[in-house]
Amino acid sequence: MKSLFNRTDRPALRIPREVSALITALQLNAPDLTLLETLSNEEWTSLLTFSDLAHLTLSLALLPNDGFPSWVVERLRTNIADNARRFEHVQATYSEAARALHDAGVEHIVIKGFTQSPDYVKDPRNRSQSDIDLYCPEEKIERAQIALQAIGYKPDGGVDGRADHAPALVRLGGWTWRGNPFDPEMPLSIELHFCLWNRGRLLFNVPGVSSFWERRITRDVDGFSFPCLSPADQLGYLALHILRNILSPTWIIHHVRELAAFLHSHANDDAFWRNWHETHNPTLQSLEAITFYYARAWFGCDLHPRAEDEIANLPTVQQRWLHRFIGSALEGMFHQNKDSVWLHWSLLQSPTAKRVLLKRFLLPYRIPPINSPAVSIKNRRSRSSSGSHRYSQYVAYLFSTFTSFNYLNFATILRGLRWRFSQHQLIRQFWIFLAASFFLTWACPYTSSSSIFS
Repeated sequence: MKSLFNRTDRPALRIPREVSALITALQLNAPDLTLLETLSNEEWTSLLTFSDLAHLTLSLALLPNDGFPSWVVERLRTNIADNARRFEHVQATYSEAARALHDAGVEHIVIKGFTQSPDYVKDPRNRSQSDIDLYCPEEKIERAQIALQAIGYKPDGGVDGRADHAPALVRLGGWTWRGNPFDPEMPLSIELHFCLWNRGRLLFNVPGVSSFWERRITRDVDGFSFPCLSPADQLGYLALHILRNILSPTWIIHHVRELAAFLHSHANDDAFWRNWHETHNPTLQSLEAITFYYARAWFGCDLHPRAEDEIANLPTVQQRWLHRFIGSALEGMFHQNKDSVWLHWSLLQSPTAKRVLLKRFLLPYRIPPINSPAVSIKNRRSRSSSGSHRYSQYVAYLFSTFTSFNYLNFATILRGLRWRFSQHQLIRQFWIFLAASFFLTWACPYTSSSSIFS
């Protein structure tokens, strides 16, 4: 299967022209910068705003830029230079935190961030990083928090039920935001993760993840060492992190690009894939294969035969979902959708878990307070407001939420019906799901999901 962006019969995705141009230029087979070089200044401004939010600016900066406007070239050059200096801050921040945890007797591993170098991103200076993610066994989280608070970190509020980590720890000092996401002096928060797969949130277990901690290793990047996941488990964790965010859903594009880079560079690495196959059980391999499909479809990477085989062995229902909805997460950055609910449904075995999924995706969450970030931010950008007063903005938010909620559920059901009709397998549970969703959508649109199913 070719990349969506390298096909002559490319599907019509509802994404801006400039974003399509960027993804086409970032292909791992036959990258094409032609469309990027035709962008207007207005489109470049829009693209840079998007790429900052999507963590793709530094990937854009590494492309040949002969056809870019001079102001874009200068902007990207500045971003690269700032982030290179920022990496020094990342190293210092991590080293200080690691010493504090060591002195407190807390073992940890680093996940994401600079551990992605060199297999997923060649140089850690070319990867943006706003926080440091550490995993500790759950029983050590409190001790780790105390150790970091002793060197000046403070909890940054609470976390919602979807988080896999304790409240982020921050130490702002005298720094203030100046509009530069690559600011070398911007403090990094520290997130202490207590699980590598949140079964309670995702509603199904992934056997074998608990062994990731047991197989941890020590690596060295650019002169400093750190404990981290083994190579096979790092691939597994990234794949599960992408899958988690597909099902959530939230933006995954830069993670998928990094995954594609790894798969592409290891397409002929028989030793790695033999170890991967021996280390990961069939259930885990199957879940990873879903994200391999994304990497190939979005960025045109080569795949090792074992990865190809795992995609081919996916259950038919999941293969058909991927074929129909592979562009939904891209469109979801600009037009909200809930297509992932059907993939999530296909991964659940328990009727109880399916009822919980119904509650979460087809009922609204509790209405947020007037000062909630959800009121002023949508798709990682500030919402347009009907007026400057916060109450008028709140009223506009409530109206928008009511209309979009009902529309989204209706659209999700119709798209799910088309998907199921294409398989001629409209099973009884699916009809029950649809009937319940209609009732709950129209009968109690603003009822708290927690109160109905408590």
